[in-house]
Amino acid sequence: MDLLSQHEAFLRAIFDAPEDDTPRLVYADFLQENGEEERAEFIRYGCEAARLADDDPRRIDLQAEANALIRKQRSQPWPWKQSNVVRGFPEHAGPLPLYGSYQEDPDGLRRVVVSWSPEWFGARSARFLPGSTRIGPEQVEIFLGLPFTQQVTAWDFSGEVREMPASSGPGTAETFALIELNVQSVITTAGVQALARHRGARRITSLDLRNNNLDNDAARALVKSPYLDNLKRLQLLEGNRLRGRVWQQVIERFGEDVVG
Repeated sequence: MDLLSQHEAFLRAIFDAPEDDTPRLVYADFLQENGEEERAEFIRYGCEAARLADDDPRRIDLQAEANALIRKQRSQPWPWKQSNVVRGFPEHAGPLPLYGSYQEDPDGLRRVVVSWSPEWFGARSARFLPGSTRIGPEQVEIFLGLPFTQQVTAWDFSGEVREMPASSGPGTAETFALIELNVQSVITTAGVQALARHRGARRITSLDLRNNNLDNDAARALVKSPYLDNLKRLQLLEGNRLRGRVWQQVIERFGEDVVG
């Protein structure tokens, strides 16, 4: 196992057992052995302080030591500098903000997460943001296989609908008075088909596919998927091109209380 994979294994263990200090302290030893003594000490200070009563004066001393480490690292990027730190690690807030373009360098993304955003290993949801790269089959394979998405159960691939000024014709008083809707989709029909075939879909409990201009083939792939049995929320109808009986098939597969 290479060094990056070792970091990821430790982080996976830490965020899989958030109340247990043992994985954190073992990771601190690993960091120290690999030349990151300040980070190791910061984690140890946080774990020790958490075991003390709020009015224990030793908490103040430990916080002072932690602050001294932060000041020492000001000239370098250090994700542990955030204010929402719990026992040596930032707490994760909100869904993972992902872009399709991240697939261009997945190993680089892994290194950034380990170094800058280790709390991503604790996220339970992910939101793909509209960009120049739409999610296709290759991107689905990459993103569902990343070490820090293995615990994600809620995937938001919804596109965005933006109001844009529309010209009614040159030289008229109504120029740009009209508004047209511009849909910025996130995932392709082929991407949905790949998602439905991916074993990682077993862990998905919430899936948002609105506003992607998807067709019946995408809906049929979801209906036929052998891996979406844990789905509790599916948002699909809005902003997609579903025709004929396919919508009824979606309801029959997942239930009216799931589909929206």
